[in-house]
Amino acid sequence: MSRNRTGIVSIKMLASIAGVSKSSVSRCLSGKRGVSEQTSFKIREIAKKFGYAKNIPLSKAMSQIRSGGMRGSETIAFVNAKPVRDLKAYSAISRYVSAARKSAEKYGYCVCDIWLYEKNFTAQKFENLLFARGIRGGIIFGHYYKNSIPDGFSNAVKKLKFVSMGVNSNAPVKGSVFMDRFLLVKGFVKKIFKLGFEKVGFVIEKFADKYEDGKFSGGFLSAQLDSGKRNIIPPHYWGKSDLKNAEGLSAYVRQYRLDALFCYSTDISDIISKNPPLGAKIFHYDERFAEKHTPQISNQKQVGKETIKMLSDMLSSHDGEICSPKQFSLTPEWSRKNT
Repeated sequence: MSRNRTGIVSIKMLASIAGVSKSSVSRCLSGKRGVSEQTSFKIREIAKKFGYAKNIPLSKAMSQIRSGGMRGSETIAFVNAKPVRDLKAYSAISRYVSAARKSAEKYGYCVCDIWLYEKNFTAQKFENLLFARGIRGGIIFGHYYKNSIPDGFSNAVKKLKFVSMGVNSNAPVKGSVFMDRFLLVKGFVKKIFKLGFEKVGFVIEKFADKYEDGKFSGGFLSAQLDSGKRNIIPPHYWGKSDLKNAEGLSAYVRQYRLDALFCYSTDISDIISKNPPLGAKIFHYDERFAEKHTPQISNQKQVGKETIKMLSDMLSSHDGEICSPKQFSLTPEWSRKNT
C-alpha cells in the first residue's frame, strides 16, 4: 500500500483498500453508528495492519514508539470503572487520579477520560473509541467492587497496555499499583491503640476482604497481636442487617464492648456517619469523614505517580518484553501530625 507524501496513512487510502466509502471509514474509526459489524471489523483490521494513527505521520510515530519518546503526541486512557462518575466523594481515589493526571501531563501525554457506565456505552463502543484515537494503553481505577471491570470490556483491555490503579486487579491488565492493604489497616489500628483506646473493632465489606485475599482482616488481627491483646476481636463484615440503620454493626459494638471502631470503606462511612453506633469512637479512613486526630496517610499521591510511570515504561517497551503482569505495592507512610 502506498502512502502520501507526508507518510500518513489516510482515511482515503483505507477506504480504497477496504472497498468502502471514506465516510464509512470515518464513522467506524470514530465509534459512530451506521456501519455494519462485519464492515467495521474489516476496516479496523486493515487500519491496524497498515498502522493507521489519526493525524500522526506513520514514520514519525513508529520511530517515537521504538525510542520510547512518543509522549508529546500520544493519548492514554483514564478509565473510570466505578458506577459513580463523580469521584470527589472518594478522597483516596480522587487523590490517585489527580496525581496521575498531573504526572501524565509532565510526561507529555494527552488524556482521554472514559466512564464505563456511561448510558448506552457498550464494550464495542469502548474498543472503537480506543482504536479511533490511537490509544495503546491507559489506567483503570474505581474498580473496587470485585477488583474487576464490567463484563464485556475485558477483551479490549486485554489487547492493550493497561495498568490498574489503586487495587491489585483481577482485570486482564498488564500491571497494578496499589497501597499495601495489610500494612495500611495494621498501621491504622495500631495508631488507634496508641491514642489510648483498648477495644478496637474494624468494619469492612466481605467482598473487599475476599478479593484482597484477607489482607484487610489480616492487618486488623496482626495489629491486635502486636499490641499485646489477648482477647482478639474479629472484624465485622458489613451485611444486609446494616443497610438501613447499621443494626448489625451496633450489635457488634455492644457484643465486644468496643470503645473505638475503624471504618475503611467510603460507602460504609457515608452511612454510619449519619447514624453512628453508640458507645464507640469512629475512625474513618476517608478524610471527608475523619476528625482532627484521625491517622492519615501522607503518600497516597504516590500511587498515581507510580501508575503513570509503570504505564510509560510499558508503552516504551516492545510487546514481547511484558511477559507477566507487574505489581507495585506501596508501603503506607503516615503524616507526622498523627505519629
